[in-house]
Amino acid sequence: MQQHQRNYLSRLLSLLALSLLLLLPSHVKADATKPGSSPAPETASDVPYQTISSAGPLESIFLGVDASAQIAYAGEVDYQVYPPSTVPGDYGSFIATGGALYAPDFENHGGTATDLGTYTPFTPVSQSEVLGSGTSADPYQVVTVVDVGATGLRLTQTDSYVVGEESYRTDVQISNSANTGQDIILYRAMDCYLGGSDSGYGAVDPITGAVACTETANNNPAARIEQLLPLTGGSSYYEDRYSEVWEWIATQQPFPNTCECDVEQDNGSGISWSTSVPAGGSITRSHLTTFSPLGNLPLGTMKIADAGTSQPGAANGYTITITNPNTTAVTLNSITDVLPEGFSYIAGSTTGATVTDPAISGQMLTWNGPFTVPASASVTLHFNVAVATTPGTYFNNATAAAEGFTVSPTGDTAPITVEQATSVTLDHFGSQPGRGVAPWFALALAGLVAAAGIARRNSKHPRA
Repeated sequence: MQQHQRNYLSRLLSLLALSLLLLLPSHVKADATKPGSSPAPETASDVPYQTISSAGPLESIFLGVDASAQIAYAGEVDYQVYPPSTVPGDYGSFIATGGALYAPDFENHGGTATDLGTYTPFTPVSQSEVLGSGTSADPYQVVTVVDVGATGLRLTQTDSYVVGEESYRTDVQISNSANTGQDIILYRAMDCYLGGSDSGYGAVDPITGAVACTETANNNPAARIEQLLPLTGGSSYYEDRYSEVWEWIATQQPFPNTCECDVEQDNGSGISWSTSVPAGGSITRSHLTTFSPLGNLPLGTMKIADAGTSQPGAANGYTITITNPNTTAVTLNSITDVLPEGFSYIAGSTTGATVTDPAISGQMLTWNGPFTVPASASVTLHFNVAVATTPGTYFNNATAAAEGFTVSPTGDTAPITVEQATSVTLDHFGSQPGRGVAPWFALALAGLVAAAGIARRNSKHPRA
């Protein structure tokens, strides 16, 4: 009798275990850790990748040939993107166009928690070796090229890293070889894994549009973060449970600009741009990805011109503003500006953070600090330039360097249009615009000349 009861109980437990397995979703998350302080992939992937390796703090940036990524932070046991032992991870670029979704080949990563519904993996075209030397003047770079199905769209993604920073930059260029323009939504999204923890809060910067997974609600007090900071305007953001982020991408709609910042959950985040790619043309969208155990947020750089138009060779000016979103002051080591070709700095014109002229090397201006940016505040620097003599529209780039903090550059900004020089011709007495002087003006001019001649004669021969 007791043996019969034990057999019955054993069968009941087996049936219960089987029922629980059937109830689990196909992309259920499992705990995953790996030993050692120098992570290496433990889960086999069929997707090749390049690795930007350095002294860190982002010591390994793994970049898949399918526009996906995974990151290792120096001294951390786990990778920073879920799954924490898989390379590449659940992070990458996505494009929605023409009623279809295109994405990295997550199903062949060796493990994934993405649930995108029906989508087409990107078609890998090429991937460069790691280029550059890792300096600010020559960052490490990997260029990945994929085709977006048979749409005629091609994604060229450049990921770059400067050693010593907690951020790396992604520039996504989308070109269109089709005969008509194409409307698209470009997403950049990840399933966050905050330093060994698969749960966290959220934070948003309404000024920059940056969104983050955070250890504390709204990153207050400042603690571990994984942040996406758009460098190109017009973006939308989203932070929610990781599955909600993937499901939103599956709807092929722009992110809704919402954040469950006060909710602790297994979360993810992303940014998106809605735009159109012209026939035979291209567009580029850029952002920074930041991983900081201390919650150090990147500082933002903005630049405007004094006037949007100038005559050739005339004077104009620029104002650079650097904003600190952190709760502590940040010291800038330097502020740099790259002038457009044909522009030149006007000596003695610097005001604001300093009145000292910059060091000049070619078109690069460098003001050496230190400059202190107070917490939740900004500093400005203004200077004058002589614009180019050749007509056209000229853009400018500015940024800064800070110890322990990333400063986001402006990108091409502050346009100044140098206009055609204006002139008046007196050789033909036409009446049409641009064809000389009108008849009435010619007659008046002739009368003035004649009167002047009479006056001169009268002055020589006065009446008696």
